[in-house]
Amino acid sequence: MATLAQNESKKTSMRVKAGQMVSFQNGVVYGTGNVLGYDKVGPEYVINEEQAETVRRIFDLYLAGNGYHKIMKQLEKEGRRTAMGKTMWHYATVGHILKNRLYCGELEYRKEYVPDYLEQKRAKNKGELERVIVEGKHQPIVTKEEFGRVQKMMAEKDAQMGQRRKNKGVHSEDLWRRKMRCQCGHAFAKTKWHTKTDFITYTYKCYDQTRTGTIAARLKNGLGIENVCRSPLVQDWKMYTMAQKVLHAVFDDPERTLLDAAAALGCGIAGVEQSEVLRDKEIIEEQLKKERGRYETLLDMRMNNEIPKEVFSRKQQEVGEKIAELEQRMAQYGDVEPATEADVSGKLENLRRLMGQSAMPEDGEFSEEEMDRYVSGVRVYEDRFEWLLNLSPDAGGGLDDAGSPVYFKKITVTPDDERAWFRKHPQWSKSNRYAELEVWIFI
Repeated sequence: MATLAQNESKKTSMRVKAGQMVSFQNGVVYGTGNVLGYDKVGPEYVINEEQAETVRRIFDLYLAGNGYHKIMKQLEKEGRRTAMGKTMWHYATVGHILKNRLYCGELEYRKEYVPDYLEQKRAKNKGELERVIVEGKHQPIVTKEEFGRVQKMMAEKDAQMGQRRKNKGVHSEDLWRRKMRCQCGHAFAKTKWHTKTDFITYTYKCYDQTRTGTIAARLKNGLGIENVCRSPLVQDWKMYTMAQKVLHAVFDDPERTLLDAAAALGCGIAGVEQSEVLRDKEIIEEQLKKERGRYETLLDMRMNNEIPKEVFSRKQQEVGEKIAELEQRMAQYGDVEPATEADVSGKLENLRRLMGQSAMPEDGEFSEEEMDRYVSGVRVYEDRFEWLLNLSPDAGGGLDDAGSPVYFKKITVTPDDERAWFRKHPQWSKSNRYAELEVWIFI
């Protein structure tokens, strides 16, 4: 029976593929029609002149030598809207538009395919199957010549960037790239900050800001800052300075650490009553679940053509803004959870064992290997840093090893701490902007 069922699945797959080829040859339009520059009227695409002007503007800007980020910023300056009616653009959206053959009057099929008819999982077609390109029945927005010139320019740039990435290498083994996470959930990108003879210092920036730009950059360019991640740029010397003070706060006085940990674990959360925090958190989680449900309902209604595109865009923006607001409110709780009895006993026992077998570094400075071992992760907020420590004797580091972190204590890294660190590390390019850093420690 299993063999018969498998054969039937194979025959069904063959019939579907045969039907698809007929659809391809007839130029059948797939999708919901949510494409910038066109409105879907029945089975056909009809030009939306206002949006089509934005599409032509994107092609003109690229042919003039502008990259994705410059085009994105220019579109936001001009107040142009995406297909969803949003004023904030993503550089990837610009790239998708420039690669879409629909705009030169063609239809492209087989961008995705199903490798295994039994699993029925879709995958991107990266050359495994020949793509099918046919003439569409819709009116083009740009000429084939313009589209071809854009594809040639993009291929040349991709080749240059590929060689540059190959020469530069990827900092996948970087300690802080592995440890740092933004309040918005993104990882951090690492870029050069200063070069001093043969020594280079770096800074870390939230990946979300690589597409939107930082608050300072957007204000400088006259762009809005609504829904832009507000996490600061973090220089590498700040991370090392904080790491030293955080680990010294734990290891300098083992007896005091055990007493403070016992008191903190008895509370279980950041200095406030458990019941109040849990109640507020549950309310926000319930609201977030409700708004996400509304979002899914909107998508279903749009896919079934139960609501027009304009209504969908407006409602989607409203719900999206509400979800973003609730997620930001949830972020303030970080990963703090109430400590269970098992958490308390387990953490205290691990901490006692660790304090009994660990010794302070001879020179008073923790190595990068020790930072990697004891630091599970660092969450970066607009006004503070949350350090999640893994104080098990068998600590391995990594956010996944943090378990249920519990608030331990709050410390401040002062300008004097930062100057002292620079005196020990003269090879680093010194900063002329010292500021206090608020650090919350979790265990």
